[in-house]
Amino acid sequence: MRKCLTLITLSLLLLAALAPAAAAQLAAGVQLSYGWTTYTEVLGSKEGAKASGLLNSVWAVYDYEDLRFTGAYQGTFGLGNQGLSRHLGQVAANYRVLAEGPMQVYAGLGYHFLTASFDAKLGGQPKDFSFAGHGFAGQVAVDIELTPELHTSAIITASPWVNWSYRTSGNSTKVDSRSSFSAKLDLVYDFSDQLSVQLGLVGGSHNMPGFTYEGKKLGGTRGSYSAISLGVTQRF
Repeated sequence: MRKCLTLITLSLLLLAALAPAAAAQLAAGVQLSYGWTTYTEVLGSKEGAKASGLLNSVWAVYDYEDLRFTGAYQGTFGLGNQGLSRHLGQVAANYRVLAEGPMQVYAGLGYHFLTASFDAKLGGQPKDFSFAGHGFAGQVAVDIELTPELHTSAIITASPWVNWSYRTSGNSTKVDSRSSFSAKLDLVYDFSDQLSVQLGLVGGSHNMPGFTYEGKKLGGTRGSYSAISLGVTQRF
């Protein structure tokens, strides 16, 4: 997770450094969300786990001609069930593939990190455990202008091959690759050239396969999440 935060921080600093070269093309925001996390399976247990929780996120978007660079970090902390938490960080570079009237579509490639942590009782383990995944991911970003002050924005990131590892008691073991998906949808209102507010949805899913740890076979883990978000955007 430390590597994730370092990469995201460096990416946001790079975007900030580029801002003077193209004023008003850098946007950064913060969002607070409330939502739900559901695991239909935890280490093979069909009982799974559910929790409500708060999600806080920071992000930045830098546009330069037909290019769009994005960076984001999300952190979720359980409320109804303190045994669950999740952190997601991602950066991507996209190229504008369509500009048709009020709609612009970007597509590109990025890299992301994801950690999902569990209380020991959720997986029937002697100690708390977590999964950490990283890998390249494809990204699509869409903007649609509804009025001069109102527009919609969507960013979808997906990877079919996330490199996962299982961690517990300070030890780590590799797990086979599986998928990860995240999406951010917003309705954005511009108060001025510099300030906007947005109401939206965030969500995603991740899938970790079964594996063998210390001679014991453990089943797969499947989870998804969704949340309603409210945030503020500042453009520079």
